[in-house]
Amino acid sequence: MIKATIKLLLLILWLTLCVILLWFIKKTKNRIWRDNFCNFGFSGVCSIIGLVIKVEGELEQRRPLLLVSNHISYLDVMILGAKTTAHFTPKSEMAKWPVISTICRVLDSVFIERSVDRIKESRAKIIAALGKGEVLSLFPEGTTGDGRHLLPFKSSLFSIAEQKIMTDVGECELLIQPAVITYTSIGSLPIDSTQWPDIAWYGDMVLAPHVWQLLKLGRIDAKLTLLPAVTMSQFAGRKELAAYCFNETAQVLQARY
Repeated sequence: MIKATIKLLLLILWLTLCVILLWFIKKTKNRIWRDNFCNFGFSGVCSIIGLVIKVEGELEQRRPLLLVSNHISYLDVMILGAKTTAHFTPKSEMAKWPVISTICRVLDSVFIERSVDRIKESRAKIIAALGKGEVLSLFPEGTTGDGRHLLPFKSSLFSIAEQKIMTDVGECELLIQPAVITYTSIGSLPIDSTQWPDIAWYGDMVLAPHVWQLLKLGRIDAKLTLLPAVTMSQFAGRKELAAYCFNETAQVLQARY
């Protein structure tokens, strides 16, 4: 109880400081400074929570680049933020959430509509950001899962890869890199079936109580696996590309669990 309270207070102070400093850093328009500070800020959050991350593989250096990852918890954002330079694509409803919306905006997140009738608008926002050289991350499941079962990847979100991206050096084919997040242990012991709801945030779980319970857990070990990047030209279409990313992600998860 006391440790969780201390963690919560440290998180509030750390996030407040980081948001203020990042706002000033963004004024310099120096992308390297911004990205490095974001890594530093997210790493600080992970340290406070007790989240220890191992990385397997490397982030693709070519651009434009889209990371596609499985989605289990809000912790996924901390992992990607600490270990990659990816910007996030939260659902549009989060633009109205207190505090979180401010953090998303200062992080240059791209709010997107996930409904079928607004997917073109969302795609245009993502393409524009990719064209500026930003690395974006996308959760193709469309929502969080229970941590044990991978949800189907929505092929409509892969339609971004069907066209060339206009960049400073001309039209380029989009690179898609699968990223797989796994949570392996709590307090140095393997996660059992009763503990998954403490890590995974899904369904109708309320955020605040879940975060409070998470802060009580102690050390959490996780792994980020970065698989080789692919392009649309290697596949017959977006459905085949989505299926490939799903299968590659599922294989890594099956090997871990």
